[in-house]
Amino acid sequence: MSTITLAMMLASVGPTSQDDGNTIAVREAPMLALAEQAVPAPTLPSDVDARPVEEPAPVLPEAQAGTATPPADAPAGAPAPAEGENVIIVNASPRHIRADPLSAINVATFAAVNAVDKAVVAPVAGNYEKIVPKPVRNGLRNVLINLAEPIVFVNYLLQFKPGKALETLGRFGINSTIGVAGLFDMAKRKPFHLPYRQNGFANTFAYHGIGNGPYLFLPVLGPTTARDLVGRVLDLSIVPTIFGSPFNKPVYAIGTGTVKSLNDRVEFDEQITASRAAADPYVATRDFYLKRRQAEVNALHSAEYRARKGIPDPVLPTIPAHVNDNAPEGSDAARPTVSIPSSTGMAPAAPAPEAPVSGTPALPPVPETVPAP
Repeated sequence: MSTITLAMMLASVGPTSQDDGNTIAVREAPMLALAEQAVPAPTLPSDVDARPVEEPAPVLPEAQAGTATPPADAPAGAPAPAEGENVIIVNASPRHIRADPLSAINVATFAAVNAVDKAVVAPVAGNYEKIVPKPVRNGLRNVLINLAEPIVFVNYLLQFKPGKALETLGRFGINSTIGVAGLFDMAKRKPFHLPYRQNGFANTFAYHGIGNGPYLFLPVLGPTTARDLVGRVLDLSIVPTIFGSPFNKPVYAIGTGTVKSLNDRVEFDEQITASRAAADPYVATRDFYLKRRQAEVNALHSAEYRARKGIPDPVLPTIPAHVNDNAPEGSDAARPTVSIPSSTGMAPAAPAPEAPVSGTPALPPVPETVPAP
């Protein structure tokens, strides 16, 4: 019997009633094997193979370079970004603000000035405080303040405040005569009661709506703004222009500038120490200056104007009191003093007024000391 005849006989045999699918598969296996040798059967796809094939996700250029790493400030245990995932890292610094566009230069200048201050200026100012008695230092301060009164007078006129301008002119006349060229501040005493008020061209610019401009930290001058810098130059030009010699001589400028700088360095030693102890001394110094200047500018307007325009009441930032550690305990020289920085480029820091003065920003209230239980 030939092979073809045998295959036909097997194919003609059907399954019995007792056969199941498996039996059919077994019996058909020889025939299928022979058929496969003759013509290969096409492969039928299964249910899984019948699903549509997904296209692979495109590979981003960033992923080709390697696996992305999490940002440096990511919390511990945070999952790393997936390969090819775009990661945006925000690194905000309090040094970089809109009011301080030159912060990189200012920070470098601040570091250099502080190094010089620690090495030279602070020791010289400390010796100045030890050697020069407090009454003499106060007298020198009063002389410089009196020389700055013409600046205050002119700027009150430019701010349309003739009353305060006349008071300033009266102070200048009284202290220049009775006060021995300004050595003693007689104008604030009885019967005159003419308090000292700071003013300058920078305040006049601000009063008429000129903004700060960029914040600057400069050698010798320290913190300022573009507006205040221009105002300071004009302040320093008033007295030499009006009175001439000897006020227009370099000796006068260097001498008065040195005395002013030493007096200010002594009075603000605690403030400088507090700023250096801050998390970021540069930011602390800048914020103190900008807040103080804003309070001084707000004080130029009346209470009615501030209420109408929604301008907050002028309150200076906290200024630590200065204590002379070298003075005998219980003496007048050992009494804590609070001074307010000058708004002009010529006058030194002035003592904080004992009573509120119209047009002068107020100091924050002194916190009450709670006794320990």
